[in-house]
Amino acid sequence: MNIQTIKNLNKLKNASLIKSESISLEYSFLILNIIQNLYKEGFIQSFKVKKDLKTEKKFIIVNLRYYFNKSIFKKLKILSSSSKIKALNFQNLSRLNIKKDVLFFSTSEGILTHLECKRRKLGGVLFFIC
Repeated sequence: MNIQTIKNLNKLKNASLIKSESISLEYSFLILNIIQNLYKEGFIQSFKVKKDLKTEKKFIIVNLRYYFNKSIFKKLKILSSSSKIKALNFQNLSRLNIKKDVLFFSTSEGILTHLECKRRKLGGVLFFIC
């Protein structure tokens, strides 16, 4: 995971902790895939990709979700970085019994949750946990 992705995930967590309604993130294909998976899992309300007309840069506007006025991203923890990579194969992943948290993996088929990895019988590099 590159440094820009880590910064955007920390920005997402910090905005959630101060109870911000929405946040703007720099566009990258990896961030867009992560945001799409967070939306599928119900961690965020909605997102839009917008383009600035003056600078021609794209950015993603994310509307955050709260559960009984508490931050959902409070438990977000980045587990792999560019200097320390944690990878799990399918056998090790199938032994994990995780009920409350959601693990996000980078696989050959893109960014997937641990349940999708188990369903597709894939392993991958562990990104972060929510």
